[in-house]
Amino acid sequence: MIRQSDRLYIGAGGVAAGTLGRNEEKPRDSVFSYNETVAEKDAVSLTMPVRLESYNWAYGIHPLFEMHIPEGHLKAELVRRFSKSVRGFDDFALLGIVGPHQLGRISVTHVAGNKSLPEIKLSELLVFDGAKDLFDDLMKTYAAYSGVSGVQPKVLVRDVDDADPDVARLTHCGATHLVKAFNDSDFAQLAANEFFCMRAALHTGLEVPECQLSQHGKFLVVKRFDISDTAYLGFEDMCVLSGWGTSKKYDGSYQGCAKLIKAYVSPSRVTKALEDFFMMVALSAGIQNGDGHLKNFGLLYENCAEDADVWLAPAYDLVTTTVYQVNDIMGLLLGGSKAWPKRKMLVQFGRSACNLTEARCTELLHRVHSGMNRAMVELSDYGSTHPAFEAVGEKMLAAWAAGLARSIEPE
Repeated sequence: MIRQSDRLYIGAGGVAAGTLGRNEEKPRDSVFSYNETVAEKDAVSLTMPVRLESYNWAYGIHPLFEMHIPEGHLKAELVRRFSKSVRGFDDFALLGIVGPHQLGRISVTHVAGNKSLPEIKLSELLVFDGAKDLFDDLMKTYAAYSGVSGVQPKVLVRDVDDADPDVARLTHCGATHLVKAFNDSDFAQLAANEFFCMRAALHTGLEVPECQLSQHGKFLVVKRFDISDTAYLGFEDMCVLSGWGTSKKYDGSYQGCAKLIKAYVSPSRVTKALEDFFMMVALSAGIQNGDGHLKNFGLLYENCAEDADVWLAPAYDLVTTTVYQVNDIMGLLLGGSKAWPKRKMLVQFGRSACNLTEARCTELLHRVHSGMNRAMVELSDYGSTHPAFEAVGEKMLAAWAAGLARSIEPE
């Protein structure tokens, strides 16, 4: 018999979808079973259609549920806080803690109902200078409410002053923003680094979530992009769509991601999705973002109906990683290699994997070039007025110049 503590109730878009439990014979394995009356559109994943047979996963939890399990600093904080009081503390137990407060349309609870998040004024956070002490306080307050993946320290928070009435209605007990910070000297100015990489994506013409850099450059505040005017959107990263766990996020290729886009994105959106994905890969090469792995690309959708609208998620989690690891490489394979690609390789990728003509590849690479140049001006201006960022800014400018020359500019 499965103990109550070994059973989690899974919702999808507000509908009671099914139950996730530990395998009775193999407690390290997990089993998900749909409730009998669940409709096709209320499936929990694009990869898990409604069926009578249960979904089994060996040695852990299915990638869909593992997708938002915290990593790094946040996971360490949760382990420190709960491991003594929770028997057999593992990813299943961790999901039970953060599951009610994760991104997307999926909810995970031990019982019905969610506890509201404490509220915060982001307008005050953005001008606060004592970043380390404040982030420690945020971690203590919000860690258990933050079902969000990634190694960089981050928490989900609720902004009491969010002006969007639709978002305020939908998130009356949930998070509105993600707050990122990193005080480790080995990753100096990481918030500002990501901010200007996101600015480059914005100027390139890619969709990006609303981002704000705090006045002193200590925090990056990112608005959730998984909320529409009427509902929480489904979100699945390329790890989930590949059927792989987080440990394999650096496996696979950008060609493989393009195949998943073709397989899952709505036919009317495929062309734009492939063009945007091509620019995302090119931009990662240009800014020398070595963290463009399977968890940093994903799809959004409203439900899992056969004719559901599915599209590419905005660009997110962009960082010039060579600032901190000089010899870093691409996150995934491109043409069988993780070396920073030359323009010829990017064009070949665009033509063979993204269904683009050479002329269209040229146009899109020009957008990346223009977007990076605009962001480089902003980056340089910021460095001239923020001495603490100057050294990192110079390294970013040098990395971007090298990336442009190697991968983006005509040979």
